[in-house]
Amino acid sequence: MGAVFGLCICVGFSMPETASAKKVSSTLKNGVFTVTGKGKMPESAMPKAAQKKKIKKVVIKKGVTELPEDAFKECDRVTDISIASSVKKIGAKAFFNTGVKKITIPKKAVNLGYGLLQNCKNLQEITIPGDFNATEPEKAANKKDTIGTLILGKGNLNIVKKVKFSTNFDGNCHSLLGDCENFEVLGTDPYYKSIDGCIYSKDGKTLKVVPYGKSEIDIAEGCEVVDTRSYTYKADGDVDGKFVVSIYSGCGQIKKFVFPSTLKSLKEQDFYSIPGVDSKKCTDIEVEFKTDKLDLNTIKTLWDSYYIWRKSLAKELVRMNYATIKDDMVIILEDGGLYGYIGEKENADITIPDEVKYIRRNAFNSLSDATMCKFSIRSVVLNDNVDTLQKYAFAGNKEIKVYTKRAVEIEGFTFKDCGKYQIIKWSNN
Repeated sequence: MGAVFGLCICVGFSMPETASAKKVSSTLKNGVFTVTGKGKMPESAMPKAAQKKKIKKVVIKKGVTELPEDAFKECDRVTDISIASSVKKIGAKAFFNTGVKKITIPKKAVNLGYGLLQNCKNLQEITIPGDFNATEPEKAANKKDTIGTLILGKGNLNIVKKVKFSTNFDGNCHSLLGDCENFEVLGTDPYYKSIDGCIYSKDGKTLKVVPYGKSEIDIAEGCEVVDTRSYTYKADGDVDGKFVVSIYSGCGQIKKFVFPSTLKSLKEQDFYSIPGVDSKKCTDIEVEFKTDKLDLNTIKTLWDSYYIWRKSLAKELVRMNYATIKDDMVIILEDGGLYGYIGEKENADITIPDEVKYIRRNAFNSLSDATMCKFSIRSVVLNDNVDTLQKYAFAGNKEIKVYTKRAVEIEGFTFKDCGKYQIIKWSNN
């Protein structure tokens, strides 16, 4: 009986040993770091500091469901990463500063941490779910880094050549990525298609998304509608531990934007605000039209598109006989609106040309954080026709003086941040 009892005790203790064998653990052999088991990878299974320089390849075996924050951070000799389809979550900076060139994130991994692939200077191609979310880091040190909501981080060391979406594109997750040159959606995606690295509606008639890392956007012929959010999307997030409205917006690496002969209209955003931009060259983007048929609403929307191409747009509108430029003031012939000032003079004295009927919103807005304009207006003499000064028309021009012979309608924020501005009535007598 005693022997039998002893045997029973032995069998009883063997069960926890079997269960513990399923827990996630790791090994390093011949430069290959392998993670096996079932469930979440614990920090204890992460590479030790002495191991990081020896790792060339990372293999996450099936059964592992989650990779922790900083999992393979600073493993800069790693060029090959294989992640099993069972992984559903990957923590912030998990592959920070690795040498990986190409990586596939599993289809089920829709929770991805900030800066997941930040500082991966050799990275050229990513395959990633089309409906992932970016999740905040938990460690205090990572929260202070300038990585915002971006998977590639802010100021990545290279521009990724291609991002391939392995599941149907949700229409939004691209804003969480960072600089890349080309997007590729599934051929079976019911709502979207890819043409030359950009994303269009399935029928190809509406441009939906352009990559911020692409230098020239040549919109495909057959496209009739351009959604302004395709080139003005942004990512909100933290910079140095403080929340900012936008860490990445405006125009990215774009240098030229070519509109097709089939263009009919632009779909504008639902709101107007003073936009922020993220490139010192935003106002220098070149715009070109293969069509000479633009309606007034399209012209207005183009002009309001985050200030990214005003100088070039003005020249194109003049070429197509839609506008005239006088003393660096752009006047649209069809409605007589003074749309903007494209000069760079300091303390300029402006006389509004006789053909101008109203001063459009933001026309002389010199708030540098809004428009990146480099000018200031000291005084403006209105003509006898101008009766309306629209929103933000003279914003940012300190102590500006506006001379007028008649009463004018002044909309909200017309003189935002102008200090002690003056409206002075005068006559020829």
